[in-house]
Amino acid sequence: MSRSPVHPRRPPVAGLLAGLLAGGLAGSCLLSSAQAQTTSSQPAATPVPRSTPLLQTETNSNGTPIVYPKGTPQVTARITEIPPGARTGVHTHQIPLFVYILGGTLTIRGEAGESTVYKEGDAYMERTDWHEGINEGSEPVRLLAVYPGEVGTPLSVKRGN
Repeated sequence: MSRSPVHPRRPPVAGLLAGLLAGGLAGSCLLSSAQAQTTSSQPAATPVPRSTPLLQTETNSNGTPIVYPKGTPQVTARITEIPPGARTGVHTHQIPLFVYILGGTLTIRGEAGESTVYKEGDAYMERTDWHEGINEGSEPVRLLAVYPGEVGTPLSVKRGN
């Protein structure tokens, strides 16, 4: 499987900062009031944006290459909630679909019975063959779905349509 989610480890900054703060606070009683005023009047560090990679892949979750539409581009983003015990029904996607699991656990089952389980924090490109999403857990699944599609192409097609 070519699924390449990136789950970066967060550096132990919180522990490092806690240690530095504890050490700094212990020594802070030794500062004179003039030094304390100078220290407190220094400008705070400017916050900077941070980017956390979620996924980088050339294939859908079942290993097939991602194919972009050729018509007029249309991007759709939505949050979907799947209650415990609910099923999406067997369907397919004619356009790429990026999924990020916000909460819960989702099972994606292919026609041959193979399944992949995704949990909170997982990101993947949805498969484009016939499959079904099932919430086999006890809490709702919440997911962010982003479809880089094209005007006039359905987001999904149910079996029998």
